[in-house]
Amino acid sequence: MRKMMMMAALLVASMSMNAQDDDLKNEIGVYYGFGSASDIVSSLATALTSPFTHSDQNSFWGPVGVEYYYHVTPVVGVGAMASIAGCKWGEDGEQKTQYYTVMPAVKFNWLRKTHFGMYSGLAAGVMIVSDSYKNDSESKAFFMGQLTALGAEFGGQQLRGFTELGFGERGMLTIGARYKF
Repeated sequence: MRKMMMMAALLVASMSMNAQDDDLKNEIGVYYGFGSASDIVSSLATALTSPFTHSDQNSFWGPVGVEYYYHVTPVVGVGAMASIAGCKWGEDGEQKTQYYTVMPAVKFNWLRKTHFGMYSGLAAGVMIVSDSYKNDSESKAFFMGQLTALGAEFGGQQLRGFTELGFGERGMLTIGARYKF
């Protein structure tokens, strides 16, 4: 009888621990990307215009972004991400370009362990490109996306670091941190 009560108590405790894991449906994160679409486009534009204008891309930074996901199931999360990136052009950095991106997203968690997980994702949305040169400025909107072929997250139940390989505005390599609640 005592062993059965112990087994029942362990079963209830494990079920409540699993319920706590399932209660972590919200997730927020911050990230930085390398090799983003805006970086590639900026580099190509510089390469194509440099022979004619003698200007160089002095600096590029970003994308720096935030993300939010709501897990409708343990496997599928839906949400959105927003990022900003920028560069300075010209010999004195007098031309500036800012990239503002907002994309709805979906994430598929195909491996879920206590301290490690793997996932893939897809996002599509809009990018606003704002160019300014001295007192002139111009903005245009473009379609933008992100395909995350392989993402890996590691850490505790609520706070995890992550790294991703993909293509799009988040970058070919993305690093960041997430908090689940």
